[in-house]
Amino acid sequence: MRRELVIGKWAAIAGVLIVGSACSPQCGPSAKTPVKTTPVAAVPSPSHTPTAPLQASSPPFHGGEVGVAYGAVALSASGGIAPYTWTVSTGALPGGLTLGPNGSVAGTPTSAGSFSFTFQVADAGNSTASIPGTIGIAPALTAGLIPACSQYCNVELGCVSVCGGFGQLSGGVGPYSYSLTQGPLPAGTSLNGLSLDGMFKGTSGWLQFTVQVSDALGATASISPKFWMYDHISLASGGCSVFYGTPCTTQLHISGGIPNDHFTVQLMADSPPRAGQGCGSYGPEPAGSLGVSGSEVVINIPGIWPSSSGYGAIWTLQVTDSALCGPSTYCSSNQATAVVEVQCG
Repeated sequence: MRRELVIGKWAAIAGVLIVGSACSPQCGPSAKTPVKTTPVAAVPSPSHTPTAPLQASSPPFHGGEVGVAYGAVALSASGGIAPYTWTVSTGALPGGLTLGPNGSVAGTPTSAGSFSFTFQVADAGNSTASIPGTIGIAPALTAGLIPACSQYCNVELGCVSVCGGFGQLSGGVGPYSYSLTQGPLPAGTSLNGLSLDGMFKGTSGWLQFTVQVSDALGATASISPKFWMYDHISLASGGCSVFYGTPCTTQLHISGGIPNDHFTVQLMADSPPRAGQGCGSYGPEPAGSLGVSGSEVVINIPGIWPSSSGYGAIWTLQVTDSALCGPSTYCSSNQATAVVEVQCG
């Protein structure tokens, strides 16, 4: 005999536990209970149709200078289909400048000259656009002493601006500015570029100063000349008497200037003798000579043999120190009077 005990949802049949359900058949796997869902909007696929034609543009390409960072120039593109790719299609950029992937031109130039090129931009749809350009790069700024000042700039006290030049520039981009960065200038002078204006004053001796040059792009160069200042040149006056048959040789001393054999002398004026001097009437001048030996002006007059006429003259001489400043630029000269006359014996 089988006994069955049903307790709620559990039933034991013949000692076997049976799991059941009190739910109606409508709760089973075949139930069609409706489920509420939310519609999902469709995602459109990417469009490959540009909204406008591809175009490229840039601000003007400015000049640069070797060794000075180049201010970046940003190229730009519009229209077409992003992303964009930039390349140099013809020519070349100046050495040291590069075209970045974002279309920026930057760097530090390493070579001077004029460089022409064409930039090309391409988009994702294989469209292209171009920008032509030219960049001029100036040589690096340099400053140097002129040849006459390679060791010292030799000038005389009392000379003016003609002897003040000491340096020269090359490269860089103007306009330039100049400033005294070290040491005093010679007394009586002021700075005018790489030259001194005014009159050299004070005492003899040398001094050194430094001038810095700056250009429009911020490059700088310095120069440090040494000025050696000498006392102003002077020539002593003197005379020479010519006896019958006896030549006359005399020397006039030069002081100041550079104490070496750099002097030249020339006859500036030849005036008649003073009244009451000489013998009888005065005839043609005998051939004389002027020269310089060390710091002396040497005058040589040949002897005059007895005759009815004699010779007399007053010479005005000019001596120049040709070692000052530089070739054809002398700020030194001094005139003196030499009396050359015949004396009767």
